[in-house]
Amino acid sequence: MSRPIGQQWTLVNDHEDLLGADFRARTFAFPGPKSSVHTTLVNHLGNPRAKRAILYVHGYTDYFFQTGLADYFIDQNYRFYAVDLQGYGRSIRPSTPPNWCDSIEQYGQDLDIALITMKQEGVDEVIILAHSTGGLIVSTYLAQPYAPNERESHYQKDFPNIIGLILNSPFLALPFPPAVLNRVSWPIRMLVSLLPFSYLRAKKISIYAKSIHTKFGGQWDYRLDWKPAEGFPLAFKWLKEVILAQRNLAKKRLSIPTLMCHATKTTIGKLTVEETQQGDGVLDVDSMLEAAQKTFCNLTTAAIDNGYHDLYLSKPEAQRDYLDSIHDWLTKFHIPNTTPSPNEKVTPPDEA
Repeated sequence: MSRPIGQQWTLVNDHEDLLGADFRARTFAFPGPKSSVHTTLVNHLGNPRAKRAILYVHGYTDYFFQTGLADYFIDQNYRFYAVDLQGYGRSIRPSTPPNWCDSIEQYGQDLDIALITMKQEGVDEVIILAHSTGGLIVSTYLAQPYAPNERESHYQKDFPNIIGLILNSPFLALPFPPAVLNRVSWPIRMLVSLLPFSYLRAKKISIYAKSIHTKFGGQWDYRLDWKPAEGFPLAFKWLKEVILAQRNLAKKRLSIPTLMCHATKTTIGKLTVEETQQGDGVLDVDSMLEAAQKTFCNLTTAAIDNGYHDLYLSKPEAQRDYLDSIHDWLTKFHIPNTTPSPNEKVTPPDEA
């Protein structure tokens, strides 16, 4: 099984990003399942000579806007990149419904473009940081026979080495407790298979959105046209492909060093912002853990007290615990960045 690799995409836009002068955005067009689609690679301009980088992959109904996350890794002397996948954020186009998905594997092209571009810019090693559905997408990508570390040798030179995976509340299982999940998985799978072109349209703003956006009293100001407070209509086709990807991933074994960070508890169904903010208001933590333990052979987990579904968007103390967990894991697994800071003197070997 293989996917042709090569320059099958075209750079159509290259400019300062909406996040400001520290960020560059490049949009690429490439053949999608039905028509031409777009993907956007955003990168912080700091540490341009560093050989190691973070690649951030967002979740469902989402896009990259967390400038402080980029700054954190820049301060650690990494380079930082983020991708807005086809049909999301900066990559939404009138010809493509937001978040439409024919297969979770289709996003492999977005990741190929990001990784090859990073390699062309001198990045040799990458740690992928993926949130929610992004975690499912990246895990599926790495589990394929044509993943970067599994490619034929003549393709290897085009890709940086992926040396670690950090998962932020990954969507590895449907949002039900394990016992309930075993009962409802089959009926849900049958329903979405029988009605692939149906949608669920949210009629009100989610409690989770109220807990994070400044418009509703939260701490974060992001574009509500790209990350709507009530969400985009949920396509049954998308849900079917998610379920299929989750089932397939459960049969795989990935040995890449992996850190999975998650909230200490689930707060799905809570009726107030205050209750929702005490945990993950989107996914079930126990089912997430159970799914991760099936797939990842080199797994470390970190539970974050009062962490939200997107742990970085949590209140300051929980956000700090999340970033500390990442730092501790990178150090423990000997993945700390050794790139010297711009002001650090490098001693030549003959003077050491």
